[in-house]
Amino acid sequence: MADSFQLGIDIVSVSRMRQAIERQGSRFLDRIFTKAEQAYCNRKRNKFENYAARFAAKEAVIKAKKGGPGRYAFRDIEVIRNLAGAPSIQISSQARKKLRISPNAKFELTITHEREFAVAAVALFG
Repeated sequence: MADSFQLGIDIVSVSRMRQAIERQGSRFLDRIFTKAEQAYCNRKRNKFENYAARFAAKEAVIKAKKGGPGRYAFRDIEVIRNLAGAPSIQISSQARKKLRISPNAKFELTITHEREFAVAAVALFG
């Protein structure tokens, strides 16, 4: 039997992300994004687009998992850059256990953003 495959897609309004960050500041950022994600986004000229893309990726992971059991903390799902510079999903073994994601599960991520929207698609294998 082939590995199971699940897909999650999300779209985020860049202006809504900007409003949330400007209104709630570090309280919002620290609840949603890791310090590494914040450092990455804050270095970018279009930081709100980058934040929105990362938020969309985190939501897409949850949608790929079909919600399901487990308690979600957005910081448990981290968007990193792999050696080739492509975005990828990183979830610690402790968070995988909490979210009931198999230690062998693999993620594929694609994100895109422009002035108004950010979109992410995540494929979950295994």
